[in-house]
Amino acid sequence: MLRVRKGLCLGCGLCVESCPQQAISIVSAMAEIDQSRCNQCRLCLEVCPQGAIIEFAPVSEAELATMVGSLRQKADDLVTRIERLRQQKNA
Repeated sequence: MLRVRKGLCLGCGLCVESCPQQAISIVSAMAEIDQSRCNQCRLCLEVCPQGAIIEFAPVSEAELATMVGSLRQKADDLVTRIERLRQQKNA
């Protein structure tokens, strides 16, 4: 799902011009994406000079907890490896 970060949008209209599905319009000087028309081609992401259009992927709380746990384990593993390398260097 693509979203417009309102604080960054200048309302320049480049995204409107680039959208082959005509899913983007400028409303009150701000881009708005009609999700029912958007086919996720991401052309608007490429043309936006402000980076105001982002890809948003909803994640469940369980998925997020799993990802955080995995990242925590990877960080712990890296710290352990660094400590071993330091010990080998000092030995």
